[in-house]
Amino acid sequence: MLKFNQLVAAASVSLTIAMSSIGANAQPYGPGAHGWGRDMMGSGMMMGPGFMDRGGFRGTCSPAAVGFSGWRIDRLEQVIKPTDAQRAKFDELKAASDKASEALRLACPTEVPPTAVGRMEFMEKRMEAMLQAVKTMRPAFEAFYATLSDEQKSRLDSPSDRGRFWRHLW
Repeated sequence: MLKFNQLVAAASVSLTIAMSSIGANAQPYGPGAHGWGRDMMGSGMMMGPGFMDRGGFRGTCSPAAVGFSGWRIDRLEQVIKPTDAQRAKFDELKAASDKASEALRLACPTEVPPTAVGRMEFMEKRMEAMLQAVKTMRPAFEAFYATLSDEQKSRLDSPSDRGRFWRHLW
């Protein structure tokens, strides 16, 4: 547990240092509100005046931000088209998704923490909740994935049109 706490602390400090750098946009152009990656982790994301702007806190505290919202499962269902034999495992995946979404929702404060220390504490709790959500989803996802045909797996695994991690599905 001590190593996990040290890892979370180191990640939080690293994230704070990275977020405090001025004008560091690795991908300044492309789709989105202000381009690929612009404002995504740049200045103001978690600490500055833009914290509540264009997603900020609300986006960070949204289950959709991590990918466990129902619409993503619905989209997965449209792309994979589970058979009747796969339906039970898909329903288990859906239930795990709902459980993960609820855990993420409960991990979010109702108001923006007023201090930088409070926001750092929020980030740590949010990271722990995100990790737990992935641990909740993974067994159900792996069980469902094991039921897929080779053609269904290739649709899910295909790097074409993916952009970022399963972008075409999500």
